[in-house]
Amino acid sequence: MKNKIKCLIKSILLVLISITVFGTSISEVNAVAQTITLGAAEDIPGYVAGTYFTTKRSSSGDYLYCLDLHKDTAQNTTATLVGEKDAGLAYILENGYPNKSFTGERLKDYYITQTAVWWYLDLTTNSSNLGSSFKETGSDPYNLRPTIKSLVTKAQAKKKEGYATTKLTISAKNTEMTLKDGYYISDAIQATTHSNISKYTVTLTNAPEGSKIIDASGNEKNTFNVSESFKIKVPASKVSGTSLKIKATAKATGTVNKAYEYKPKYSNMQSVTSSVLVPEKTDVSSSVDLQISTSKVTILKIDKATGKALAGAKLVVKDSSGKEVTNPWISTTNAHVIGNLKNGTYTVEELEAPKGYKLNKQAMKFTISDTSRDIQVKFYNEAKSSVVNIVKIDASTGNPLAGAVLVVKDSNGKEYKFTTTTDPYVLTDLEDGTYTVEELEAPDGYMLSSEKITFTIDDDHLSHQITFENHPEVVVPNTSSASSIIFTILGIAIIGIGIGFIYKNGKKAK
Repeated sequence: MKNKIKCLIKSILLVLISITVFGTSISEVNAVAQTITLGAAEDIPGYVAGTYFTTKRSSSGDYLYCLDLHKDTAQNTTATLVGEKDAGLAYILENGYPNKSFTGERLKDYYITQTAVWWYLDLTTNSSNLGSSFKETGSDPYNLRPTIKSLVTKAQAKKKEGYATTKLTISAKNTEMTLKDGYYISDAIQATTHSNISKYTVTLTNAPEGSKIIDASGNEKNTFNVSESFKIKVPASKVSGTSLKIKATAKATGTVNKAYEYKPKYSNMQSVTSSVLVPEKTDVSSSVDLQISTSKVTILKIDKATGKALAGAKLVVKDSSGKEVTNPWISTTNAHVIGNLKNGTYTVEELEAPKGYKLNKQAMKFTISDTSRDIQVKFYNEAKSSVVNIVKIDASTGNPLAGAVLVVKDSNGKEYKFTTTTDPYVLTDLEDGTYTVEELEAPDGYMLSSEKITFTIDDDHLSHQITFENHPEVVVPNTSSASSIIFTILGIAIIGIGIGFIYKNGKKAK
């Protein structure tokens, strides 16, 4: 019983193995016809050394070429696929008749191609299809021998080279992208391919919105000839953080035309190969990683006495040559951030000081390098004497707020009343003492602030940065009219119930 089970298991395994092998075989040759049907042959003159034979064609009209001169002509039968032939034979077929013409005459061109096949097989497989008379000394009235020999020589070189290996590689001399005119631009990226690839297509991974693939002339496209290079262009405004890696991937399909041998069902007949080669397509890809190294510079304008952020200074950043690399800007109580500066040394300079402060003539230097790309610069100002900087803001957004009426009072009741704008309100040269700031009128759409801020001016407290907040009004639905109607209805109902009760009791009393 055990032996029977073992035999059954072996049989199942053999069947599975057979199925697997068959499936692999089909997948390898699924683009190649498994059989071809041969038609009738046609006699052809003996153009060289009196060597004559017949042409061969398939039933569909394709020209066929014999692989053994000494066997009978293969015709009016079916031939089955044997396997792949080498790259040298494929070269003769691809560059022979009917794919190319040598003389302009069909039979002579076929003769040249067929005899080149036999001559090539004699040299590469030790066969003896053609003798020395044909190859060297025999008659050649139409001078066909040099063309035949040239075709064979080139085929031998192609055999050594082998079928083309479908290959695609892209590379750039420098993978670090450089900043120019608001864009990060890569070096030219060149594709290296074998001759069986003519075009390739490029895609990007992890590229910010607005990134482009361009050719050497700056034209945007994504399909290129193999002789063309391409570049990647990324808008600097879309790059966040201090580092970004982008992958460029090129894809192509390579085609290799291959020759195959077919053997007739009768063993005395010649095996043949077709002039129509079978294209074998292979998809390939190659990628290159491109690096963007950005920078981030945070600039804070600060009151030297209080250490608080200071609004109202006009600043600019210059490079080491003194060229302005940013437009001048006015400081606020928020930090000013500059991105995408190249490696190098820069200065922050003050063009105008905030009202009530001394101009800071000492430029602040900072350096951006591969190891220092996130930098914070603190730029200080000293008050001329006493200075109070008052900023009115929206409590929910932090944005400057115009339209509030504020008043500053000293301890003697002296008032400084003003209406806020989006710029700070500055009081200078205040006498020593204690002051209060409060709101008299809120901006439209905001609630009146009940806050009262107190500050002191003395030798140790010459400057103050005061931020006064307003909250937006909350709209409350008006329900007074609806309430009145409801109470009126309820009153009428109660009166009606009372009258009914009195009337009913009166009737009982009678």
